[in-house]
Amino acid sequence: MKILLSLLLLCTSLAWAQPVPPTPFENGKFLTLPDSRDISRYLAELDALSPRARLVSLGTSAGGRPIEALLMSESPAFLRDHAAEADKPTVMIFGSQHGNEPSSAEAIQQLARELIAGEHPALLSRLNLVLVAMANPDGRDLSTRHNANDDNTNIDYVALNAGETRLLVDALQSFDPDVVYDAHESGIWKRVLTREQGWMTDVEAQFDMGNNPNIDGPLRDYTEHRLLPALIERVSDAGLAAVRYRGEITDINQSVARGGLGITNLRNYAAMQGRISILVENRLDNKDGSYPTPRNIAERVRKQHLSILTMLELVADESEQLVSLSRRARQQWQSGAGDGRTLWMGVSFDVNRDEPEVTLPLVRFADGHQQQHRFRNHDAIVTREPIRLADAYAVTRERERMAGWLDRHHIAFETVREPRELVAERLVIEQLLPQPKARPGVREKVQARVRVAEQRVTLQPGDLLVPMDQPLAPLAALMLDPRSANALYQESEWNWLQPGEFPVFPVRLP
Repeated sequence: MKILLSLLLLCTSLAWAQPVPPTPFENGKFLTLPDSRDISRYLAELDALSPRARLVSLGTSAGGRPIEALLMSESPAFLRDHAAEADKPTVMIFGSQHGNEPSSAEAIQQLARELIAGEHPALLSRLNLVLVAMANPDGRDLSTRHNANDDNTNIDYVALNAGETRLLVDALQSFDPDVVYDAHESGIWKRVLTREQGWMTDVEAQFDMGNNPNIDGPLRDYTEHRLLPALIERVSDAGLAAVRYRGEITDINQSVARGGLGITNLRNYAAMQGRISILVENRLDNKDGSYPTPRNIAERVRKQHLSILTMLELVADESEQLVSLSRRARQQWQSGAGDGRTLWMGVSFDVNRDEPEVTLPLVRFADGHQQQHRFRNHDAIVTREPIRLADAYAVTRERERMAGWLDRHHIAFETVREPRELVAERLVIEQLLPQPKARPGVREKVQARVRVAEQRVTLQPGDLLVPMDQPLAPLAALMLDPRSANALYQESEWNWLQPGEFPVFPVRLP
């Protein structure tokens, strides 16, 4: 029996260490970028090669190109049903949401090839992976930041106008990841900073996290104080200088902060759902530089691969605490305030009075001279207008349209069938204040000054009730409440902010 078992293990090991063809990018000697069709064919080939991989369709892009996820796991239940495992984190990695930032798509394919070939064997025994190599295949083929309809899908997570964003939100719902990793590149050449002022940024790898102060408090604290510093340290120790993301530096005279606080981006949207959410912005080299491969693409892919692999190893090491915090946050949100039910409607960055300046590296475009430059530090997060999470929100305008929008976010709601009297906090907009374009941290275009009037209201058949006892309650409230800097009505297609009684308001349930 022991001999038979040994032979079985040997055969399994040999099957696992099978030869796997190189990625299309590797096959082209790192000199040309394959198009989305080549990448789709390669992912299908990996699916056919290994029982630990399964390619699933997420949908199609605006330009009709497939968007797919390669599932990788040693668990047949996860590959078949996407079933979560008690002691194993599910990690979802998004590559190339911006099509002109291609290195992460190549790094993800390389990682998949290595895992199927038997490299990094501990990872698949400790993690379930959802690899979305091309979140924006239109941008990939068109060499643009946006999709074929010119939508910037990366900041569409409130309105959900783009089909790509909708299907990625569906994927978050289907696979329910504990960790979301969004891989980007940040160009070192900037229009004002470089062309007019003569400097380029000089950072290799920058990491950020879901940082909106309304994210589940324990989850946010863990990511801020443990996971993110550990990731930056490990990537740096692996030979790639890594720092905390300071936002895009486009002018030598600007202030710096962190990545934006709004929930229109994937990083904060996923974190508001109760997921560990990590952003990487790796160096996108200057077009006019001299490199062994076009625009240093081979080296950029190497850095993305190192960043992704290091993140996965860290998540595997942190799995017990990470899974516990993330899954608890998705079931029972706790705010960072003492009562655990407070939401801040206003969020923004301001001067960090403890550290009013920071020093960041720049390189002179003309001669490559490196220099540390002082920037005003505006990374202090300011909150305003705290409210306690209501029992529910009522919707009394464009109800069919709003129902479709709630469905797309997977937010539960009820349609009123007969007149129903409830106590409401009617929100009366008294003033609309246009916000400065450069207001840091959020995309709030208009701030609504609101008076709250408690009164009894009668909801009519067809009105909607959105209960706040559901897992997505804090996310729903931030998007529905007109006082919120992240409200749906900041989007141009939902121009509802007008003086007077607002048609969406909190209500008490009996």
